[in-house]
Amino acid sequence: MSTATATKTKIKGAVLIFSCQKHTNTRLKEIVLPEVTRGWPVFVIIGNPFLTCDYETMDTITPNIQTLYIKCEDSYIHVMKKVTMTIQIILSLYEVEEGILRCGDDLIFNQGNLRNFLKYPGKHDYMGVIALKIQGMYRHYNSFMAEYYNNHQDDLKNPMNGLTKFTNKDMQKFTEIPLCSYTGGVVTYLSKKSCEILVNHMISIEWNIFHHDKDYGYPYVIEDIGIGYVLAKNNIEPCACDLYTNDPSKFSQALALHTNNYK
Repeated sequence: MSTATATKTKIKGAVLIFSCQKHTNTRLKEIVLPEVTRGWPVFVIIGNPFLTCDYETMDTITPNIQTLYIKCEDSYIHVMKKVTMTIQIILSLYEVEEGILRCGDDLIFNQGNLRNFLKYPGKHDYMGVIALKIQGMYRHYNSFMAEYYNNHQDDLKNPMNGLTKFTNKDMQKFTEIPLCSYTGGVVTYLSKKSCEILVNHMISIEWNIFHHDKDYGYPYVIEDIGIGYVLAKNNIEPCACDLYTNDPSKFSQALALHTNNYK
């Protein structure tokens, strides 16, 4: 006896705002996103490794935005896992036509520019502010994540972060990473094709962001570089687009202003 398969709701895409429990009472309270182009539901994403299911939804933390808790560590070093796992959930819940807009939680959105971008039919597979554009890929020393945990050692003690077995010394080894083309992770657009590539790749390494590559070290510990790495291996290069700015004087040209508040 066959059973009917539930029909997925069709959407153009999704706007995903990635946060953590640490900032639910600070950054999230400053998000104002009352309305975007129809067909692009907005979600705030927070990790909780102790969920008994893959995800849970709450009505809202902020107006007109649904909050999605996913079964994932809530730490900075796990952001690539959090992003791709969320994408997998969105693709399982919806029939996505275009892709997703990955956003940080410390942004002020330019409503008009955001609507225009979401309506724009000519989006590329991978778009954003280019952090680095090079030919090829190389092994590279990068101390960003090691320095972050050296300055945030309390993060290792929080069970929500999934790092209680790690010492500060352990975190200092995650300094060998790929040098490749990538966009800054504060706001990035990923097409459905790119989303599927990222999810399938993370499944292939069993969602292990500490996976070591003999040629490139630890590709997944810095999320925006990790996304660039996976897409470059699949011949997808970033396309430059002013999705965000750190300069208030350029806010009129961008989708969002990166405030970088509440570190």
